[in-house]
Amino acid sequence: MVGLIFLGLFIFSAIFSLAAFLFGHDHDFSADHDMSIGHDADAGGMPSIFSGRVISLFLLGFSGTGVITTYVYGLGAVLSSLAGLGSGIVLGALAYFFLVIFYREQASSNASSADYIGLNARVSTAIPAGGAGEVSVAVKEQLRTVFATSVDGAAVAEGRQVKIEAMSGGTATVRLVTKQD
Repeated sequence: MVGLIFLGLFIFSAIFSLAAFLFGHDHDFSADHDMSIGHDADAGGMPSIFSGRVISLFLLGFSGTGVITTYVYGLGAVLSSLAGLGSGIVLGALAYFFLVIFYREQASSNASSADYIGLNARVSTAIPAGGAGEVSVAVKEQLRTVFATSVDGAAVAEGRQVKIEAMSGGTATVRLVTKQD
């Protein structure tokens, strides 16, 4: 009876593992809360240990080892479960380890508001006094154009270099770069 339970769990976990690896990539990570969708997971920026891939490989290791120790070695339910638990933890840890490696290798071109702050930019459309113009800025190795207003409300001519002081709602607040900066 114990062997049949392990066998059933093994078949389920094999199907679950296949589905997790084929379709689970969009659900292993959560959304970044800074108005752009990213692939950050928890607060530490790492994938979750409760990822579908990690759980599926834990179940696969647990049930596979349970089947082998029950049918091949003739161990009882307790010893087979303990051996399966150990194998499941090892396979789950390996899955998590590889997820972390792959996650760290990913590059994201999504820029958050914080990525703009402190960068130098060039005014591409003049900023009128009290109004908005546009600046061009290199963010995450991409040239982007964003709306901009000046910190003090003064006009800034086209072609001038500015520094982004703040970013809100897609509009940068900039100050003119002087020779001392």
